[in-house]
Amino acid sequence: MSDNVSGARPPLLPGQPHASFAKNVSAAVQEHVRHAESAALRGRVDLGFEALHWSLVSLPPLADDDRVALAEMVSMLTRWGAPGPVPWTLLDDLAAACHTPRARGAVLLAQARAARGKAITEYGTRALFEFTAAGDIGGQALALSRMSFPSDAGLSPSYRRQLARRGLTLAQQSGEPWIIALVAGMLAAVETYQGRKRAPKRWQQAASLLPADLDAVTGEIAALNYLNWALTSAYVGDYPTALEAVARGRVVGRGPWVNKFAAIEALVRHRTGHLDAAREQAAVAMAGAAPGIRELGAAVAAAVTFETAPRLQHDDLEAVVTVAYATSPPCGASAAATLAYTRHARREPRPARGLPRILRKARETEHHFGWEDALLALTEIAPDAARAEAAAMSRLWSPYPRAAAIRSIVEGHLAGKRGWASLIEGADALVEMGEPITAGRAYHAAAKVAPSPAERARARDRAAELLTTAGADRSLAALARNRSLHRGLLHVPENQRHHVNAGLTPRERDVALLAAQGLTAVEIADHLGITVGTARNYVMNVRRKFGSVPKRRLALVLGIVGELD
Repeated sequence: MSDNVSGARPPLLPGQPHASFAKNVSAAVQEHVRHAESAALRGRVDLGFEALHWSLVSLPPLADDDRVALAEMVSMLTRWGAPGPVPWTLLDDLAAACHTPRARGAVLLAQARAARGKAITEYGTRALFEFTAAGDIGGQALALSRMSFPSDAGLSPSYRRQLARRGLTLAQQSGEPWIIALVAGMLAAVETYQGRKRAPKRWQQAASLLPADLDAVTGEIAALNYLNWALTSAYVGDYPTALEAVARGRVVGRGPWVNKFAAIEALVRHRTGHLDAAREQAAVAMAGAAPGIRELGAAVAAAVTFETAPRLQHDDLEAVVTVAYATSPPCGASAAATLAYTRHARREPRPARGLPRILRKARETEHHFGWEDALLALTEIAPDAARAEAAAMSRLWSPYPRAAAIRSIVEGHLAGKRGWASLIEGADALVEMGEPITAGRAYHAAAKVAPSPAERARARDRAAELLTTAGADRSLAALARNRSLHRGLLHVPENQRHHVNAGLTPRERDVALLAAQGLTAVEIADHLGITVGTARNYVMNVRRKFGSVPKRRLALVLGIVGELD
């Protein structure tokens, strides 16, 4: 993989479509941009940004094309991990210094491409105004498509799709392959989140629009489309296609794309029950510097740890969830599910806290895609709370195969003893997709409500087979401990037999809740009928199990305060 980021390929191949609005860049600026790109490809995005900043200080007054070239590289390095907010100040200065509307539009578009949330619409709208004034239909196409990106609420889904389709029409009129590829990817993103069946095919088409060996900026567009094709395929449940897209994307992606594709492969390997491979790829993802990618890798690593480690230590997984969700809502929802499972295993109060917020956000943004794992975790951990959420999400289920399987499992859980057939249907579908761990847990749930001993035995044995093969020791241990299903025929895995978590005992849980509410050791002792010394020991144990957190922060750690649900 190191060859993929060596920078040995030329910065620009003659005759190939260069993804830039800068057509006549001075030799001096080209040299600074090359230095910045080279530093970033070596993993020193900070040095790359310094090279661009130095060009503004050291070079004579710049032409508009020079400013555009610098802005486009600043935007790319910002997406790769350049520190903020200095890049945004620089981009604002570059936009203000441009003399022509086309150049201002190009700089504003560079800002829109690096922006998140409502800032996407702000910069996209300003770029559209400038490109319209300049009569540049390619720029208009890109501005419209960027504004269509399904991020924060504010624009209706139908309007977003209208923007994306209008953008693609203009992009095709422009005849620029890189513009068509980028806009086609944005339309695919809109249709993915709207749950349209054609979306995975759209991603495949968008990814195939550019040749394999390009300059860094154009190659980034191809890599972006491959990455999103892979991610969409993973969440649809088409894991072979996801791995194919990862393999193709690694050919065109440089710099942090190595880490990004590793994060997606890690997700796929975990889903398909290859936990060692998932751990390896997660480590590669976590070694990168791009914002959010470390967290995506950390989320998968936590999911692997949940199934394989004898102890579940307190860590910063909550912060990981926040960044992962900002980077990719589907990945963030999966990370939130892992966090909830971990809290549940540690016997924390309100382990599913945060999941309703994920689901509410999906409803606000009209996302038909990527929240399924959050609802499944809520259903398994807190079924009473899940009933209202499942009802609220019912209109947002997508027609994708994995979503249909998860929906069947959720409905089976919530149906109680009448849910056996639904659980089996969902588990069978996941097995067909090659997702053994989630399927194994569903078969376990089905065994508990099976209508006959024979059907109970079949579901139990299928669960044991899948979980054993995948090495999902914690889920297998939960099955083995349910002796009503097998009467001692299954054995708890060795690494789950003793001290299976670093969580709270029932008494520690009671003490934690009281301490988080501000009670003193004397008050806790009086409330629970224990000695003051025992109460103090419990408080110390609780603090130690949460990373020696101060007592005054227990309420925040346990979600007693600062929770929006």
